Amino acid sequence: MKSIGLLIGTFCLLLGTASQAVTLGDKITAKNILTEKNETLELGGKSGWVAVFLSAVCPCSNSHISEIRSLQKEYPKFQFVGFHSNSSEFKKDAQDYFKNENLGFPVFKDTGAKWADQFKASKTPHVFVVQNDVIKYQGGVSNSASFEDADRQYLREALANLTSGAAVKTSRTRPLGCEISRGGSNDW
Repeated sequence: MKSIGLLIGTFCLLLGTASQAVTLGDKITAKNILTEKNETLELGGKSGWVAVFLSAVCPCSNSHISEIRSLQKEYPKFQFVGFHSNSSEFKKDAQDYFKNENLGFPVFKDTGAKWADQFKASKTPHVFVVQNDVIKYQGGVSNSASFEDADRQYLREALANLTSGAAVKTSRTRPLGCEISRGGSNDW
């Protein structure tokens, strides 16, 4: 039955419907960038979760790290999960970067851009807020490639809407930043 749900969820995700469904089950198993070990992360028991596609070298991704870290602390009922999908970035650079940033949530190596493809993530940062297997918000963290120049904080607004029990007012925005590099492989 779960595999049928996964197929239906994947089909809905590929269709790109307005209320995109994504069925990933109740856990993620992937390689944690910092520990270099496969880890399993349980996704249940929270108000929802936030998938954040990040880069160690993209200036746009880097400018939003403080906001993402703050939101993770301000909205503890939402589980944050980072994905590093860029095949063009070196392992040591990514490990050093994410260790220094100390995000407070795991960042998984997205080998072969499996998660990026499933979510249709295109840039860094690109965020997805998932609640009850439905993507409630997808797009940029803010409306600017440089967070300090932003006058809208889309991810913050979406989390505030969901926390108050309201529908997300702006459910889809254009992600701004560096393209996720697929194909090829560095030293991973």
